[in-house]
Amino acid sequence: MFQLSQQYDELINYYKQMAKNGYSRVDGTFVKKVYSDAEPHKFAEQIKKIVEYFDAKNGLDYGSGGSDLNETKLTNGVKFIDYIGLQKIQSFEPARNKKKKVKCDIVLCFDVLEHVFINDVPWVLNDLFEHATKCIVINVACYNAAALLPNGENAHITVRPPSWWLGQIECISCLHPDIYWALFTSESYNNSKFYGVHRMKDKLDSKKFYQ
Repeated sequence: MFQLSQQYDELINYYKQMAKNGYSRVDGTFVKKVYSDAEPHKFAEQIKKIVEYFDAKNGLDYGSGGSDLNETKLTNGVKFIDYIGLQKIQSFEPARNKKKKVKCDIVLCFDVLEHVFINDVPWVLNDLFEHATKCIVINVACYNAAALLPNGENAHITVRPPSWWLGQIECISCLHPDIYWALFTSESYNNSKFYGVHRMKDKLDSKKFYQ
């Protein structure tokens, strides 16, 4: 259905280099500890509500970076996984050779899609839906990164407005009408907007054309 570009593998190789060697920032500094922050922590309260609503038991952290959400702790010292109510979270991170993807109740994809080459966004979104039995939860950054790729380009290679991402997700959700999706967009690191939880089946079952 969707085909990956050669840029997909090229970017994975860049991120493997960055995970091993570190990266340069736009301000000229160098960072050795790469992508180890647990980005879903910022949205723990909302994720908890989604997990409770769907009675979810397990999750897939799609693009987990260097963090393991089974072990990370919130600022109050409580384990993230215990707070949100999941029993197990599988990590998928091809840049760190975590290549196993399992189908789970909830798929978390936080600060990943803006790193995906534009041609490959539909493929990745479809892959997210295919690995969820209940809901996918996405956060996407809509601003330039502080990090640079090894070739000197900004690490956020697909920077688009929130409405663009909303449209992409709605289009791909047509292929998976029974799977719910939730979207957060961030126009700066500490400024996010939540678009709620939706599924295409509800629109298809509606008697109204205008949605």
